[in-house]
Amino acid sequence: MPLSFMRDVVTVVRPASKTVRGSTVPDWENATRHQVSRCQVVAASTQQDRDGRVVNVSDSRTFRACYDADVEPGDRIVHEGVTYEVDGEVFHSKSPTGRVSTTRCSLRRWEG
Repeated sequence: MPLSFMRDVVTVVRPASKTVRGSTVPDWENATRHQVSRCQVVAASTQQDRDGRVVNVSDSRTFRACYDADVEPGDRIVHEGVTYEVDGEVFHSKSPTGRVSTTRCSLRRWEG
């Protein structure tokens, strides 16, 4: 059962794969897209590196959705026009009561 504050809708971008010089790599040109609704994306942290000027900025978010949300490590998530990468593993956690089972993962964006 989704919580009332899980009102965001995101687009999940999943790469196809291709072989380059014997290695399997993501093929973003042939990526598929699908939407996940009843989710939440909230700010987690931000960091700015400087050397007399802004060199780069990183932005971290926490993604939370219903237990059966179709999100995998390696996906990108577009939220409010900003593209984030799934950072690390995707966790599917079952609630002991079954009421608030969720999918969670960290999202990261870099600029610079």
